[in-house]
Amino acid sequence: MNRDTFVQATRLAHRRQCQWCREPGPVTERVFADLLAQSRWTAFGHDHGLGRVRTVADFKAAVPVRGYDVFRGYVDRIRTGEKRVLTESDPYALLTTSGTTGSPKYIPTTRHWRNRYRGPALYAQWGLYFQRLGLDRYRPGNVLDMSWERSAVHSPWATGEALPVYSITKRPSSVGPQDWTPPWYGERWFLDDSGDLSLYVKLRLLAGSDVRLVAAVNPSRITALADLLNDELEMLLKDLRDGTLMGAPDRRLTADQEVAARLEAAFAFSGRVTLTDLWPQLSLLVCWNSASARYYRGWLERIAPGIPLIPFSTTGTEGIVTLPVDTHTSAGPLAVDQGLFEFVPCNPADAGEPLDPDVETYTPEALESGGTYRLVMSQANGLYRYDTGDIYRVVGRVGHLPRLDFEGRGGSVTSFTGEKLSESDVHAAIRSAAGHSSVSNSFSVVPVWGQPPGYVLLMEWEGGSGPGSDRFCAHVDAELGRVNTEYADKRGSGRLRPLRARVVLPGTFRRLAERRVARGASATQVKHRWLNADASLLQELEEIDTARTPEDNRGQE
Repeated sequence: MNRDTFVQATRLAHRRQCQWCREPGPVTERVFADLLAQSRWTAFGHDHGLGRVRTVADFKAAVPVRGYDVFRGYVDRIRTGEKRVLTESDPYALLTTSGTTGSPKYIPTTRHWRNRYRGPALYAQWGLYFQRLGLDRYRPGNVLDMSWERSAVHSPWATGEALPVYSITKRPSSVGPQDWTPPWYGERWFLDDSGDLSLYVKLRLLAGSDVRLVAAVNPSRITALADLLNDELEMLLKDLRDGTLMGAPDRRLTADQEVAARLEAAFAFSGRVTLTDLWPQLSLLVCWNSASARYYRGWLERIAPGIPLIPFSTTGTEGIVTLPVDTHTSAGPLAVDQGLFEFVPCNPADAGEPLDPDVETYTPEALESGGTYRLVMSQANGLYRYDTGDIYRVVGRVGHLPRLDFEGRGGSVTSFTGEKLSESDVHAAIRSAAGHSSVSNSFSVVPVWGQPPGYVLLMEWEGGSGPGSDRFCAHVDAELGRVNTEYADKRGSGRLRPLRARVVLPGTFRRLAERRVARGASATQVKHRWLNADASLLQELEEIDTARTPEDNRGQE
């Protein structure tokens, strides 16, 4: 879509989304009819007698609520080339996402699903963003979109696969006129062809542009950009003065002394540079701002002071759940045009156990403000009555639809002896120990088994291990006991060992994220966690640390 008509198309889609909030009935009926048309005469449809289904009640009676493991067998048949397994429109690719047990999930994606559902939804949310910017036309360089990247080379097919497999943020091409195809789709900075250098390349290529909006799914991508701006400021200044890219001549770049001088002056004044120092007309940040992402709010304010924040849609590889239609900072209305949504009341600390296949579910209209619910979702990509494990809190209504704030996944606590440590506990303890209202993503707590078991505090710390890092770790340990009395009880009785510090070099968590993205991980899956239940993180950090110099390692043993 050309840039002359693009903004108008997004605003039209946004107005249509707002209309559906006021009158959801017709679109709900249309979505259900399409779900039946896509599923009725497939292998899944035959297995569940969907040919006899006429109503939503019939559909619920025919299809139990289930997690991904039940769908895995159907997806395996798709992977061997079988047609019409889950959907009438056959998949053209499989989107990979991490599973809760470490086994990857493969989510079918069809042209029908992209053109009818996901593509139009993205136009709608970007209509809101352009409305807030006050722009009626896109000009090259107005947007830095890090929510996905266009792979320059199609991902290779895995051995024995009938379909290509890649993450949803590494989509190589658009599939049709209704698919999300923004005008920056062909701009050089948007192509993902630089591996773990992609962030710096984006920074350099857009350094002299009139960037008004920076978007990412996860806020850690934006904070990583700001960290990189400071970590590599010397190289960026040289590139700007010389018209180069990482020191190499580039015929598409020219010297920009004005931007270099502005950044130098900002650094001389405060010792750091912000995104607004680089892009003075920056007017909007877009990213997730709920669940663990809410912990970035203070950090985003530091790197882009005074810049408003609007959420990205609550979206995953399996489908879109909410779409922002206004300036609420974290929660959007249910995206009723994306699928059939059912809800099961739950405790915010839900253990994440599989739902009963015949569990009673609530419709969106029946949800109560303030209540927390676990999501069951049916979308035209082949996941029907799918137990997502995701928990949402109702924080109001937009028209006739619930406004939902994502709370996290069920089972997102760790517990060796009943302490039930949560990410909010860890973040509160670190924040208190640091003495700041916000902390950067330079810390993470990892559970480690032992006799007795305990936790390790991974921390980026200038100067390496020593009395200062040890005192800080002890302070965090004490604060964990203050915010979580069960943790204090288990520590006091010796059932949990004291929190231990593992110091890493400044910038390690950013390098870890870049490494994972360069190895093909979806940017939406590369999330910083203050509580990381996967102990393999320790091994990954060991691999990164092998590049240290002897001076880097001094004091780290």
